[in-house]
Amino acid sequence: MAFRSVWCLALSCLVLEGVVSRTMANESNSTVQYWDLTSENLTIPGRFAWNDSLMIDPNGFIGKAPLLNSGVWTWITTVFGMPIFSVFAYRAAPRNCAPCSCGTNANNSKIVGGHEAEIGRYPWMVALYYNNRFICGGSLINDRYVLTAAHCVFGSDRSRFSVKFLMHDRTVPKEDSFERKVSYIMTNWFLNVLVFITNDVALLKLSEPVPLGETIIPVCLPPEGNTYAGQEGIVTGWGKLGDGTFPMKLQEVHVPILSNEQCHNQTQYFRFQINDRMMCAGIPEGGKDSCQGDSGGPMHVFDTEANRFVIAGVVSWGFGCAQPRFPGIYARVNRFISWINFNTRDACTCK
Repeated sequence: MAFRSVWCLALSCLVLEGVVSRTMANESNSTVQYWDLTSENLTIPGRFAWNDSLMIDPNGFIGKAPLLNSGVWTWITTVFGMPIFSVFAYRAAPRNCAPCSCGTNANNSKIVGGHEAEIGRYPWMVALYYNNRFICGGSLINDRYVLTAAHCVFGSDRSRFSVKFLMHDRTVPKEDSFERKVSYIMTNWFLNVLVFITNDVALLKLSEPVPLGETIIPVCLPPEGNTYAGQEGIVTGWGKLGDGTFPMKLQEVHVPILSNEQCHNQTQYFRFQINDRMMCAGIPEGGKDSCQGDSGGPMHVFDTEANRFVIAGVVSWGFGCAQPRFPGIYARVNRFISWINFNTRDACTCK
């Protein structure tokens, strides 16, 4: 019976292979995309088609990251090797952790939205590559783990990932830029098989720790319970711009965070689509948002009292990019704090 249940779960994953999530957009200065549904790359409404290696639903819902790999064996190893067994893997307590601060940088002055990010302003920001191709963003949260979106890594082979640090211009690495491989990936996908995209977060364990210091600093995790409604969200990434191109330099966009009640009542999403593990951010008239390529990246909130950045959300999905009354949807990080802390207990953390 147990063996048959395992195969049922694997088959369920295969069924979901044609289903996708989404990635991010802003308008002219940040990451925005207006979709041409007459493109020859698209099929009839309700079907999915490849476009720039990203899945696009002609009805509007887009996946902000590619379907990385497929095949029965990959699905089975993903289901067993990562989401299930890694949860119970032994993790030794970290040793010789030096005191450090999170969410800070050399210049924490006020930010202006919708433009190229200041070099070095977000030292925890990472670029995820798969088979040497950029696919998603992510955030360093301690010396061993990167937080990203589950749909960025679903169905993938961890040996093909590389995580690049201290990148601003993706075509011109800085002298202090470096990369790490991924030793394993952890998600909540055995729950998402039943409710797709409900838990769109993933942890990537790096092949070796990164040296925390003045140059590279993790972002702060948020306290539990805070909704951040009414605050300004700062989204960073290398996702598509308004002209449909992918920028080489890191971009940022500022969007207001909505309460879930506002997201239910003031947008065109159906109520069942937005649950308490998600958060909405955007302006009613559209024009600023995340888009394809931004998936997995952070939506920050700046804590003025502590003078540091907190990761409130992870870029997840949405209807198109920067469309009126369709704000971007983000995974609400503070709903996963216990899961994150438990599964990163072998890492050195900063306060």
